[in-house]
Amino acid sequence: MWDIMNKSDYHMEEEVIDTSPTEYIEEDVFIDENFIKNKELIRMDMNLIQFPIFSKNTKRKSNQVVTYYFNKNRATYIKISPTAGDYIPGEMEEKIFIALMQIMKEKNLSKKFIVTAKEIKDKLKMGSGTYNNTIKKSLSRLSTTNYSFKNTFYSSANKGVLEKEISTTMLSLETITLSLKENEKYRNTINDKRVKEIYIVTMSDHFYENIVQKGYMVYNGNTLLKIESSTARTIYMLIEKLR
Repeated sequence: MWDIMNKSDYHMEEEVIDTSPTEYIEEDVFIDENFIKNKELIRMDMNLIQFPIFSKNTKRKSNQVVTYYFNKNRATYIKISPTAGDYIPGEMEEKIFIALMQIMKEKNLSKKFIVTAKEIKDKLKMGSGTYNNTIKKSLSRLSTTNYSFKNTFYSSANKGVLEKEISTTMLSLETITLSLKENEKYRNTINDKRVKEIYIVTMSDHFYENIVQKGYMVYNGNTLLKIESSTARTIYMLIEKLR
């Protein structure tokens, strides 16, 4: 079953490429799917609410691929594969994803939008310090981790769960250094002239189509971010969905 995370963790991982062998983890998970809609403010993809997209394991290992099976014959599953030397997304990535949903809404639900580390920091109410590196690493993890869905991915366009295997990341990421001459055109998009780096986030087709075509639940983003425990946050979203 899902591992439990007790507190949010803003610790920055050391930027060292791990060359240890890839480890494969398998878990059998059974969850009731009978839920309905409630709440408001930000849109959260149905798949992110129902499934262990963000790990609650406080002892994640680098190069660890995790597969969650949802039936006895293992024909229904989600496989989460990090990039080489990295971890699968966890508590910090979940909070940053929620913050991105808030920012995306403020930008008229644009599939592609510009964001700064400070904007995300402010949403998460993080303290000053090395938040830039922490946020940058988490954004990179969100953009490079691959998710394979088999008989699990709900598609709003198809109005049901896709039987074929879907392989996708959550988003793609482009890092823009404003001090470079070729990037001067981006300077006017940022009011704070102290900002040295911006991110162009593009939501992946599968997740974005669900969000704009009613394959989502609506929640109060501030409420979600105030819940310190990832497990408690998941329980809250599931209870609201049941309502």
